[in-house]
Amino acid sequence: MKNQKQTIDPIRYEMFLHRLWAIGEEGRMTLQRVTASPIVSQGGECMSSFYDETGTMVLACSGHLRFAAATSDAIRNLMQRFSKTPGFHDGDQFFFNDPYVAGSHTYDMMIVKPIFFRGELIGWTATSTHTADTGGVLRGGAYEIFHEGICIPGLKIVEKNEFREDVFQTLTGQCRDPQYVGLDLKAMIAGNNICAKRYLGLVEKFGLKFVQLAGEKMIADSESKARAKLRSMPDGTWVTRQYVTTLDRKTRKSVAQQLYCTMTKKRDELLFDFTGTSPQTDTDHNSTLPSTVAHLALALTNTLFWDVPWSDGKMRPVKVHVPEGSILNCKYPAACGAGPRIGNVLVSTVCEAVAKMIYASGRYDDVNASTTGNLEFVGGPGYFYGGHTREGIAVAQGLYDIHGAGMGARPHGDGVNTGGHMNIPSAGISDIERIEMQYPFLYFTRSHNPDGSGFGQYRGGLGSYRIYLIYGSKDCSVDYKPYGGVAQGGFGLAGGYPTGIGATRVMIEAGLEMLGRVKAGEYPTVGAMRAGEWGKSILPAGVPERVPLPEGTLLVDYVAGGGGFGDPIDRDPGAVLKDFGYGWVSREIAERIYGVVFADGGKAVDIAASEDCRHLIREARKQDAPISQRSSDKAAAVSSDSQLLRFHAALEIIGNGKKKAIRCSRCGHLYCKADENYKHYALHRILDLNDSMPPLPTGERYIGEYHIYSCPGCATQLQVDLYSRSLGGDPVLWDTRIA
Repeated sequence: MKNQKQTIDPIRYEMFLHRLWAIGEEGRMTLQRVTASPIVSQGGECMSSFYDETGTMVLACSGHLRFAAATSDAIRNLMQRFSKTPGFHDGDQFFFNDPYVAGSHTYDMMIVKPIFFRGELIGWTATSTHTADTGGVLRGGAYEIFHEGICIPGLKIVEKNEFREDVFQTLTGQCRDPQYVGLDLKAMIAGNNICAKRYLGLVEKFGLKFVQLAGEKMIADSESKARAKLRSMPDGTWVTRQYVTTLDRKTRKSVAQQLYCTMTKKRDELLFDFTGTSPQTDTDHNSTLPSTVAHLALALTNTLFWDVPWSDGKMRPVKVHVPEGSILNCKYPAACGAGPRIGNVLVSTVCEAVAKMIYASGRYDDVNASTTGNLEFVGGPGYFYGGHTREGIAVAQGLYDIHGAGMGARPHGDGVNTGGHMNIPSAGISDIERIEMQYPFLYFTRSHNPDGSGFGQYRGGLGSYRIYLIYGSKDCSVDYKPYGGVAQGGFGLAGGYPTGIGATRVMIEAGLEMLGRVKAGEYPTVGAMRAGEWGKSILPAGVPERVPLPEGTLLVDYVAGGGGFGDPIDRDPGAVLKDFGYGWVSREIAERIYGVVFADGGKAVDIAASEDCRHLIREARKQDAPISQRSSDKAAAVSSDSQLLRFHAALEIIGNGKKKAIRCSRCGHLYCKADENYKHYALHRILDLNDSMPPLPTGERYIGEYHIYSCPGCATQLQVDLYSRSLGGDPVLWDTRIA
């Protein structure tokens, strides 16, 4: 580092850094222009990135952050296995998609290109995409990795600048739509060509020694900035617990799984321990260790280290322990096609711990509740389609409306409605006209989901819903999951709710005759469909992994909303009225959750009635009692008003000499000693999801419950935790332990 400081001019270094970023963006955009895959061209699930000669990532750009975090492992594995034969030469490019080495599943494809300068290997560039198909069984039906199509640990697709048609046709020939997959491959090659050519231009401009030292500095700066940021935050342990569900293949019913994260921060290091996470499954609902580590890096990049250069250096202060044989570290040859679905919930689980740590550091502008947690109640038809379009072309599988998710609320503002995908800074939602061209669908609506985000003083951003018809296809099918009955992914902060209430997928046997009603001006709505006014609901017996969708099937699907922040009855009544006017919140939720009563036909707030309603909500909370029946006597001896740390919107640690306690920052109520779980001393209420959520289409009961904690002094809602008794564990989660 001393040598670097003496050698690198800071102005030229900044010029190099910003130019390299621009080159990576040019490579990513080139990739998106060449491909025709909707996942890439519309959804933005792609990446261009740069690595030094050892395979250490120097810089990733604004594509899918999961890919950037995974490709270093792929390059190092290639170097370990194939350096002698077939070897690396100028102009080579290697295909890779083995999820047990790097990436999440076989659909994550990478092409890696070594960069040579005057005969010397000086670095690597890589492009990645989530492709439409890899052959194998259609999505949802795999239970071994062998069922999930081509799985390649490294194959030279370009050799000394000569495109290998034999390798290309071998790879694409195993897929249902060789043209789509082929364009993905050629798009990645094109992106690498751009990045490598421009990178060599920087070498010519700045000199090889400068470029190498600049790369070392970028990695070292990432590490030093990450460590400095961690040192500025309080030491402690944060524990989070979230749930997913999948199919039990023996009973043909839903089974719940737990993701359990213990994050410990000490000085300038973070340790993540996922002990307590559920065992791997015999379905494709598993994550390999590389996928888990990549999603962990993704979560830290988009929350904690967003302002740290995106190189491998930022992860050097991070240690990870994941029990082998769990759904976050499955054993070979388990299928892992749903690895990104688990990864999304993992990102949410990690981000909850990180958000609470960031809040305790006072960086309120960096805090968000959950963003892209999975749909509230996963079940019914998925979004991986099979079959053919009206023109006889193979369906391109994944439907990427899912990128229109709602962002999480902040300490001082609502989340962004259908704001995007935090995992992909450059993500895009699928264009409806292009969807109808590439899939056998007719869309009737795509709009914001009413009551579809976490409630709070600041609500989460609304997700979206869509209604569409299978049209022009005789063999369309889709993956299918049992209705899980427990909220999945997502978290609220400081008393905000993790999710909204209305996001249940349904399929209706409408028939093509429904188009006559549409031509007459009548459009299907979610309420009318659920009431049976557009046909009978389809509930396949035995819960198959995939279901056929006859022409004329009408579907409703949803995208997740963000989590809420703060006590909902602290929300500005005018904001609730505005949401009601837009159709984003129902009158029932406005009164029951927000305590806001409307007047003048819903055009104004009844101030007096609203004040009464909120008073009744507070009084009802005061009827609750601490789950342990404990009092706060132990904290009474702490009389100092000295605030040591505010770790929550309504909770702080105060101190008087060696004695420290937790106190309500709003009313001054003392809870307990600082090294105890305040939840044992808070008002505690258990809300069965069956009492607050719409009924599941199958008539089955929900298996989760909300544990809601409030202040005994002022009745402020402090925390809403989800708990599933079927998986056991302590229902009173000790989530924050400040050292």
